[in-house]
This record gives sequence, structure tokens and C-alpha cells, in this order.
Amino acid sequence: MLRATLLVLLLALASPARADDSADFGERLAACAACHGQHGEGVRGAEYYPHLAGKPAGYLFEQLKGFRDGRRASTSMTWYVRFADDAFLQRIAQWYAELPPRTRGADTGAAELTAERRRVAQNLVEHGDPARDLPACSSCHGANLAGLEPGVPALLGLPADYVIAQFGAWREGVRNGAPPDCMHDIAGRIAADDMRAIAVYLSQQSNVDGLRPAPAASFLPPRACGSLPHAQVAK
Repeated sequence: MLRATLLVLLLALASPARADDSADFGERLAACAACHGQHGEGVRGAEYYPHLAGKPAGYLFEQLKGFRDGRRASTSMTWYVRFADDAFLQRIAQWYAELPPRTRGADTGAAELTAERRRVAQNLVEHGDPARDLPACSSCHGANLAGLEPGVPALLGLPADYVIAQFGAWREGVRNGAPPDCMHDIAGRIAADDMRAIAVYLSQQSNVDGLRPAPAASFLPPRACGSLPHAQVAK
């Protein structure tokens, strides 16, 4: 049953585009709403699926290619995009990127952190840990954690379970970014209890709908990462 459903959705996504179908392109992406929300804002109860609205198009494009090309693992996503060419994936990415940024509300009841674990998480998010060669999350994702064009996503509005799962996927090589894969390196340096603390801390931060990623090169992340052009990284 699931296989048949995925096939129907795949055909809907992959049907040939017409030159004049921009207005109804969103209708062709209706299958995405079940997991990612009607407006790309995410869905309560779908804890392993992130919001998409307003994320950088470059980031979304790379993730779609990753599912298609086997650098990321997801049965449903691979079925959706396995036969799509770059042009169609770019169009999907651009459509979501142009939506007004909106996310699920903060998960204030997602989990409890002790005062000490909250302090540790906040310190890692805001300052990193030089002793472990860990940059601050904010040094790449922005002081307000809203992301950076063209390839760094926002960290606000993400369920804790999703963030924990991504840390594990990077560490184990199940999720692979364009080289140099900075998140694989970073995830390998973070202890499991710190991963959980960071994930819960991020999930409980409030987000302002409409907050867009910072413009490209408005600040320079501290290390090379495949999601950003080399010129947009601090030397």
C-alpha cells in the first residue's frame, strides 16, 4: 500500500512542467504538505520532518540532490525525487525558499533540561568549545540562528528528535554533505549528551515568522564547508 501511494505521489511530482504553470506549481507539491506542512512550516506529530519555508534555495537544492543521489537516506524522499533532474529539483527548492519563513512553535514541553545542561547547550550554541575544535552553532547559522544564504539553514523551529537524528546521521555517515562535509566533522566531536542538550535547547527557542536567512557574505563562517562558496568562509 505504501509503495503504491509513493508511486502515485512520485508521478504527480515528476509530471512534465508547462511553461505557464507557475501559479499551480504549489499544487503539484501537495504531497509534501503531509510531512512538511501546508505552507512548509512543519507538522506537529511529524517530528522527523523539518520545516522548509524560507530556507535558502541552495541548501534545499543540495538536500534534494542528496536524497536522489544517495548521500541522504529516506525511503519516501528517495521515491519522490529519484527520477528528477537538477532543473526540477532547483525549481522545488526555489518555490519553498520564496515562501514566507514560518515554523512550528517552540517545543516548550518537548523535554526537560537541568539548569547545568541548559547552560552547556547555550554555551555550545553561542560560543562553541575551542578545546574540542567545535565552532559555535551561531558562527555558521547566524547570531539569530536564522541561517545564511546560499546554503546554511535556520536552526529554529526544529523538533528536538529531528536534530538528534541528524547529528547521528552525520556522525555515522548516513547523511553526507557536499565536501568538505563540516557537519560530519563537527558531529564526531560532540558527546551524545551534548547532542541531546543542544537539540532540546534549540527546539525550545522561540522563532519569529518572517525572519529570513542572512544575506550571502554578510558574515563569514569560521571554517570551510561544502554548503558555502570558498570565498564566503573566513580565511
